[in-house]
Amino acid sequence: MSRLASKKRKAIIIVSVIALVLTGIVGYRIYSNMQASKERAGRVSQGQAVAVEVAAVTRRDVTPVLTFSSNLEPVWSADISGKVDGRIDQLTVDEGDTVSAGMTIAVLDMGELAAQVIQAEGNLFQARANLEQAELDFRRMEPLAKQGAVSEQTLDSARTKRDLAAGQVRAAEGALALYDSKLTGATVTAPRGGVVVKRYLQSGFYAKAGSSIVTVADINTLLAKATVGEAEIAQLKQGASVKVKVDALGSQEFVGTITRLSPVAAMPSRTFTAEVSIPNQQNILKAGMFAKVEVPGQIHAKAVVVPETALVMREDIKTIYVLAADNKVEQRTLKLGYVGGGWAEVVDGVKEGENIVIAGQNKLRDGSTVRLGAPGEAGK
Repeated sequence: MSRLASKKRKAIIIVSVIALVLTGIVGYRIYSNMQASKERAGRVSQGQAVAVEVAAVTRRDVTPVLTFSSNLEPVWSADISGKVDGRIDQLTVDEGDTVSAGMTIAVLDMGELAAQVIQAEGNLFQARANLEQAELDFRRMEPLAKQGAVSEQTLDSARTKRDLAAGQVRAAEGALALYDSKLTGATVTAPRGGVVVKRYLQSGFYAKAGSSIVTVADINTLLAKATVGEAEIAQLKQGASVKVKVDALGSQEFVGTITRLSPVAAMPSRTFTAEVSIPNQQNILKAGMFAKVEVPGQIHAKAVVVPETALVMREDIKTIYVLAADNKVEQRTLKLGYVGGGWAEVVDGVKEGENIVIAGQNKLRDGSTVRLGAPGEAGK
């Protein structure tokens, strides 16, 4: 058994050595090929001029565009409910229906409350009759008290009875007004025009006071509420026109107006809310859609700019190739300002008048030799 185990160990060792040798050979060949490729590419780039297109660095006015994301919301939305408890006798609207201000939304069954109104009216008639009688009694007592036919105490009692009757009349009037108000509340109306966007109950359901029956929203105008940083809020002006793009509609553009800027920042983020009103009379926009608000910022006059297509990324840093002496290029790191609209504002890195590579730069590296190619040749 020991002789068999020894043979197995030797076999394992031999196989392991062979595997290591093969791995080393393969790795060396891969490394050699990579180095050879790099050397060939270097010789080609140094020995053969690359066709490029160049242009001079210029100045132009740059208008930064601030972009904010937002969800569209109705300019007004409210849950409509009844003032009293009751079973829904009639529900006159459904989801998607258009309603006007004062239009009846629902009618509650108020048979019991109507009976209470009648009872309150009867109590008021009785209280007024009692007051009338007490007033007559008091008027009869006054001359008798002056003549000494009745005592002052009897006159005071008549006056108190009249005052109590007057109080009962006021209480009965209040009770009748309360029941009348409840009876009026049995008819649920829309406080403002809009569209029924949600129905919670149906006819026959019992609705408690304050419980939502439908939700009505005014979608003739939609709001885009954007969150703005403290560095950007100074560039926004109330009443300014802005562009609103909606992805769900193929990035279709709409015109909105900044209608409100929050005067106080939300802490601790120190952000502000900007409300943009967007007319929607044709109901193209829908509440809940995602929108992008584009606000033109302050103009950077006579800024140094380069074409955005001339930029080359190097280790997540934006660079550009500048044409130097002897038809060679120098790769420079740029410090950029606003980038957009096909142009990049350069804060530092190149100067006005320097020639930069605007086509064919993806074939270059620092120190490559270049030549001016025919139109379109550099992009091949």
